[in-house]
Amino acid sequence: MVRGHAVVLTLALAAPALAGCSAGPRIVSDGSDLDAAAAVWSDPWVAPTSATVAGPALGSDGQVTRVVGRRSTTYATGVEVAARAEVDLAADAGWRPTSSTCGTTVQVALVGPDDALAQLVVTPDGGSATAALQVVVPHHLDTGWEAPDPVADTCLDGRATGFVPPPLQSRPLGEEDADDVGTDAAAWPDDGPDDGAVAAASSDPGLVALGLRVVAPRLEAGVNRRRAPAAEATVTARSLARLARRLAGWDLTYAACGAGGPVRATFARDLDGSPAVLSVSLAGGDAQVRVVLPATDGPAPGWLDGLEPLDPATACAEPDDSLLEVLGVPAVLPDALTRVVD
Repeated sequence: MVRGHAVVLTLALAAPALAGCSAGPRIVSDGSDLDAAAAVWSDPWVAPTSATVAGPALGSDGQVTRVVGRRSTTYATGVEVAARAEVDLAADAGWRPTSSTCGTTVQVALVGPDDALAQLVVTPDGGSATAALQVVVPHHLDTGWEAPDPVADTCLDGRATGFVPPPLQSRPLGEEDADDVGTDAAAWPDDGPDDGAVAAASSDPGLVALGLRVVAPRLEAGVNRRRAPAAEATVTARSLARLARRLAGWDLTYAACGAGGPVRATFARDLDGSPAVLSVSLAGGDAQVRVVLPATDGPAPGWLDGLEPLDPATACAEPDDSLLEVLGVPAVLPDALTRVVD
């Protein structure tokens, strides 16, 4: 039974058209930016719940925003215990700390595969702790990108080094750094959305059972950032296995659990020839569920090809209270994009 009401995500993010930024260089995202972002989306530690591609910082004059993934996770533990669990899992996935500070809040900066950088901030939340993660990658115009050197220990080991956050946004780039790409190539087409996958989602038994009603976001000519069709809800779910039984046709691709955190999972399936992903955060008998479909005219999600399904009857059936454990590969679709130019 669905608890509460499903929330339908229909708003398009207000943003200026590229043509309105003619005073600065024409900054776009390209295939290499998409590849770098997709590698982060598939990272077993990051497993973002909000994703995009490095590209123009909207409303700015020639700046690049580099954040490609975000996640916020609440733990039923103290701040240091939650931070330790996150840092240990990050190390297992190939990330290394570069700086840190501990206090009421724990802040850790990390460097990962392909020089991606992460900022982990763990704050107290009543008797619990919330870990907020942001991950950045260099934009293809970042010719001077330098990843900091890793350090052996963090403040969690008694060795605070002074937290230095990663560069979430660039300095203004000069005209000499800009791509020679016209505004027509970087603007979204004015045609309407392809409603095939949205219609298929409206009749999918699993999504209907969870009260998820997907509506294509309103498309506006000249707006540079586009939202993907999505919907979210809170449902009753005592376990991942029981939730999976309500999702006929959906494959579990990823599960993370333990250390007092929720069970996090992703499911994927084909809807009208288009992939769809469902993310889950399950704790205390409730699950936050969110489905995302590809953005109209967005890039083909080849990074989802070949994901191996997991058995939901055994995945995270008995979470370990002492550490975070992960299985599989996260299925992630970007929920907001500027256009990726070929």
